[in-house]
Amino acid sequence: VYLYREALEENLNKCVLEKKKQHDILIQKQTQKDRELRNLKKMELQLSMIYDSLEQDKSQHKRLRLEAEAIPKLHGVLLERRQELQKEIEMIKRRLAEQEIMSDMDARTLEECIAEERRLFKEQEKCRDELSRLAHLTLIKVEERERKCRDVQKAQIQLQNIIKEIKRKDLEIREYKKRKREIQNQLQGFAKMYDVIQNEKDKCVNLVHAAQQKASEIKNRVKLLGNEIENLRNAVITKERKLQKQHLKNTNNLAITASLKSDYCRIVETIHEMKERKEQRCQDLERLTSRVTRIEEETVRLHKKYERAIQQQNESGLLLRDREEELCILYEKLNMQEMLCRNGDIEMQVMDEKIRFLKLKVAEKKRQIKLWFRGLPVKNALDAHLVVLQIQYSQCQDRIKQMEEIFADPTNASRKRDLGGKDPSPPELLKKIEQLEVELAQEEEKLLETDVLYEQVSRLTDRIRAVAENGKQDTLLLAKRKNELQKKIRARTQTMMALVAELSMKQALATKLQQEMRDKEQFLVIVSSRIDQGLPPPKEIENEWLKILRNEKMQKAAAEARAKRAAEEEQAAVPGRVHTTAEQRPNAYIPDDEYSLPVPRPYGALAPFKPSEPGSNMRHFRKPTVKPIEI
Repeated sequence: VYLYREALEENLNKCVLEKKKQHDILIQKQTQKDRELRNLKKMELQLSMIYDSLEQDKSQHKRLRLEAEAIPKLHGVLLERRQELQKEIEMIKRRLAEQEIMSDMDARTLEECIAEERRLFKEQEKCRDELSRLAHLTLIKVEERERKCRDVQKAQIQLQNIIKEIKRKDLEIREYKKRKREIQNQLQGFAKMYDVIQNEKDKCVNLVHAAQQKASEIKNRVKLLGNEIENLRNAVITKERKLQKQHLKNTNNLAITASLKSDYCRIVETIHEMKERKEQRCQDLERLTSRVTRIEEETVRLHKKYERAIQQQNESGLLLRDREEELCILYEKLNMQEMLCRNGDIEMQVMDEKIRFLKLKVAEKKRQIKLWFRGLPVKNALDAHLVVLQIQYSQCQDRIKQMEEIFADPTNASRKRDLGGKDPSPPELLKKIEQLEVELAQEEEKLLETDVLYEQVSRLTDRIRAVAENGKQDTLLLAKRKNELQKKIRARTQTMMALVAELSMKQALATKLQQEMRDKEQFLVIVSSRIDQGLPPPKEIENEWLKILRNEKMQKAAAEARAKRAAEEEQAAVPGRVHTTAEQRPNAYIPDDEYSLPVPRPYGALAPFKPSEPGSNMRHFRKPTVKPIEI
């Protein structure tokens, strides 16, 4: 306990020291964070200053670049202007040289002016070169000054960074010194703990030696106890063998007693069954007597039913006779209707013949009318020709009048003209006139005949049309009546056939019932005679009774099977149970060892393999041929 307490105190001291160290580290990190934030702010200020100076430098650079670009342009303009002036001067010189009136004095002054001008031009070139060189030097100096300013700023920033780094290193040195002191304190504590642990280790080594000695002693004792256990096991085995033999004897005795008890129970059951069978036979006899009485009552009832059936048969026979008479009357009416239909058909055929004859006449008249219509164009042509002839006739009359006037003038010598040819005699002319009159009369007669024939045909067709319309109505009425009669006859025949079929069924049922009644009477006589003689009922009744008992037994077994199946389904429906139809496999075995009891032992996880039965597809495989083993 003391050691455990010291260890806890040591751990507590360690935790306190660790806490202090972590607190110092946290303070250091916090100060470092503040310092870094201040540095960040300073760097941001420096960055903003650098950005401002950069903007100023950019603006100055743009301005200088614009000036530098403008200087060459101005220089080019001046050069162009100077070249133009030189050209003008040359032209003026040529003009002056060409003038003849120019004096020598003027020529000298002109040459002096030209020389002075050249000198001035050279000085101007020198000044311009000097100016460009000085401008270039100023630009170089400005750039050098800016570069030196930037170098100075960089040096200042580096100096500040170095000062900060020195301060940070000083802080780290202080922190490392503090950690060194802490580590020395921890080492001193660890040294103390090492001394304590070394002492404890020595104690533990002593205890281990003592425990080893005790373990060797215990091993010796265990060996002795093992020998004793072996002796006891041998004694137990011998006693177990004796007990097994006694157990076998007891089991044999129990089996003998059980067989005797089962024989006794079977004998008691047979006696009980014999008593029950005797009681059942008495009950069967009573039931048979009651059944005989019921059969007698049923025979009486069947007699009454048979009498009623005979009475119904007689009544149905009378009804059938009435229906047959009605059917005969209907057949006679049907024959009369058929006669009327045949007469109507004959009249219809006669009318059809008349209609056909009239249709032929109408067709003939239509043909003639068509011929007349075909002659209409000729008539029109003749009418036109008649008009032409009338015109010619009027012209001829005018000509005749003119000729008569000419002929009546006695003073005109050319009033006559001899015509050639031969004039017919008056008898010939009369004959020709008569012939033309006869032809005209014939044509008029033919025309009158056609008119009369047309009137007669139209009158006959109107009459035939009216008769045909009346005949249509009559035939329609006759056809409707005929259809109604045929429908009624068909319905009556169907009802008669149904009645006849029903009557035949009733007769068959009556004969069947009579046969059953006779069989029942005969059976009743046989049973009553056997009962009077004190004999048992016939074998058919016994077989029927056994069949009834077998059916009851089967129904009872089926009900029990259904109840058992329902119980199994209820058990299978319990959670955790699995319903299966697989074959039950053995899960235990009886050991064959002579040292153990014949009690079933479970297989456990190492159950023997039980192969499944070969399926139906094994018939497709040939059986292997066993080869003999050659040694």
